[in-house]
Amino acid sequence: MNVSDLSELLDRIARVDGRVKLLALDGQAVAKLSSMVVWAYRDRRSLQATVRFGDTEFRPQNINKAVVINSGSTMFDFEIKSIMLALLHLGLQEGGTTYKWNSVSQRVRTLNRFAGYLIKRGVRSFRDFETMELLRLRTLMLGFMLAGEDHGGLSAQECSSGYKTFRDALKHVADYGLVIRSDYRDLLDDLTLGAIDKHEAEARLRHPIIPTGVMKSLIAEADAYIKEAGAQLQELEALMRLTNTAIPGSPVKEVRTVIPSRQRVAHARLSKLIQRYFKDLPRHVYMLVLAFTGMRDNEAFALETGSAGKRKENGEQLFFVKSILSKTDDNTIELDWVANELTYEAISLLSRINELFYERARFFLEHLSDRLTPEQHHELELGLSDRRLFGIRMTASTTAFIWTGTGSDYNVMLSLRKYRIPVTRADIAQLERMECNYQSVSANSGSRGVPYEEGICFNLSPHQFRHTFAWFIIANRLGDIDDIKYQFKHLNRAMTLVYGERGYKSLSELKECIEFFETFVNQKSIDDIVQSSVEGQVAGGGGERLVKLLKGLNGGQDEVVYGAEHQAHFHSAKDVVAFATRHSESIRGLPHGYCTKGPSCKIKNAADPSHCLYCDTYFATPKHLPYWKTIKANCETKLDRIAAMPDTAQGQFAAFRQVLEDNLFAANKIIGRLLPPTQDNQRAS
Repeated sequence: MNVSDLSELLDRIARVDGRVKLLALDGQAVAKLSSMVVWAYRDRRSLQATVRFGDTEFRPQNINKAVVINSGSTMFDFEIKSIMLALLHLGLQEGGTTYKWNSVSQRVRTLNRFAGYLIKRGVRSFRDFETMELLRLRTLMLGFMLAGEDHGGLSAQECSSGYKTFRDALKHVADYGLVIRSDYRDLLDDLTLGAIDKHEAEARLRHPIIPTGVMKSLIAEADAYIKEAGAQLQELEALMRLTNTAIPGSPVKEVRTVIPSRQRVAHARLSKLIQRYFKDLPRHVYMLVLAFTGMRDNEAFALETGSAGKRKENGEQLFFVKSILSKTDDNTIELDWVANELTYEAISLLSRINELFYERARFFLEHLSDRLTPEQHHELELGLSDRRLFGIRMTASTTAFIWTGTGSDYNVMLSLRKYRIPVTRADIAQLERMECNYQSVSANSGSRGVPYEEGICFNLSPHQFRHTFAWFIIANRLGDIDDIKYQFKHLNRAMTLVYGERGYKSLSELKECIEFFETFVNQKSIDDIVQSSVEGQVAGGGGERLVKLLKGLNGGQDEVVYGAEHQAHFHSAKDVVAFATRHSESIRGLPHGYCTKGPSCKIKNAADPSHCLYCDTYFATPKHLPYWKTIKANCETKLDRIAAMPDTAQGQFAAFRQVLEDNLFAANKIIGRLLPPTQDNQRAS
């Protein structure tokens, strides 16, 4: 394998002296760089990859998508390649933070497209900007942003995010010293900042949340599939091990026909079983991981087999998913993502199935190594070492290791498009409340900003689950911003606020729900007080006062009369209770009764309920009778124990005995009022 020349190459194209500056080389010096090796590696896509500076296609190790740098100008290509390597390996300043490939590749593509636009207008290098008339430079920049794609531009008029795309890429021309004129950054700001602000305020669409109804359907579908697959696991294990017996000693030269040729019946049964019960299992597990952890899709793809775990903390069972963050080859950080039992069971099931295919892969390497091509041998070894949770394509004949690209691609094993769940009116109403009723945020989808109509299948994307997770946690008060920040592994709270903002909007709905529930509970409490007072079975200072009030209003009649001609102010018993309980909108339900004094009540606990006995805002009904009976029995038992002590010891418990006697008196008083009149012990008057 070739050795990388990256260190020497960076020294030739850049000078690092506090800031990183790209060197101005002539055509001859640039040509000498062509054969230098930028990257040399082995990965899942290549047994031996060698990327040289003179190439047109660049793909770092373990990256799916390459970028093509071929503007048509040697100097433009040199500058763009130099910017790419500086962003990836040096950053903007000495010791600075480098950029991730996704950001770098997007900016490189924009620079490459702009270079092609400039070449048609006689420009051969970004360094030409230094001596160019400001008006011409402005015309070129603005023209490129506004021109349509068929003319090599960004179509910023139709897709206003193009202004930010342009700014992100072109600022590096100044960052690395290709242009040092003082008015360059001002021009870039003038052309883009206003449009970017307008886009953020008016045109930007954030990923919508997944409506609750759709999410319930997703979870139910996945749960049912996983349970069905789990019930067939033993048969799968038996058939896998049976078909594996065909591998040792097989004379068949074609690897993929070894098992079908020697275990034809078992192979056919295994194929049908996988197709019926296990084919879609990775997709359902993938969806649950996104839904219940809030992971990004690439973080989910990187999960290893057996990554689900559980532990007990303070007697409570906790479930988690473990991922590995690799900083360098020798330095790895384990991260735990809080999950739930369903996700734990789903990952555990898929992990057990993966182990079956790992076992088969080892059989192939051990017994058929001489018949494997170098590519097949490399794939099996790499798959076994990576142990990706979503790295197996289940087949009856072989072990097929795969490295998925994205879960939203139509033909990928984990495609979320395979979920076909139509939205209901309730789903649409929820999306409207959350201000995200649109089918797509992508400019190329054809349905960007188009609202849903009833019956249209919800358009799922991996990142929606992350937004929905944060919204659900915040909106239901299951955690706060710091909890989401920890779960999402964000470096700062501002990033987390982007995900949690809708949750805080939902708090107004939660507040309304709480207020409705309080009103409902208060109404139930008032109903209980009314019914008990009419029957004369209400105790406490407020209860006795209310009974007397009701008797007075009825003029001693047995039948309750609340007509306007008898009492103009009270039309029902509830009106009387509302009058007698001035703070009836804030009733506090205590174990031993109702307190209607609201926030002004000075007694904040129920440790000594005797204090409430004569309070005119305290009511006890037959519902509270069991509590008072318990108090009575408890007080009597403790008083008997104190009475049995020596006289000298009883003195130490004098204060405690007084409290017990007070509570016992209160209990007898309340019980006497609440017991039905037919009981042997008569009610207290």
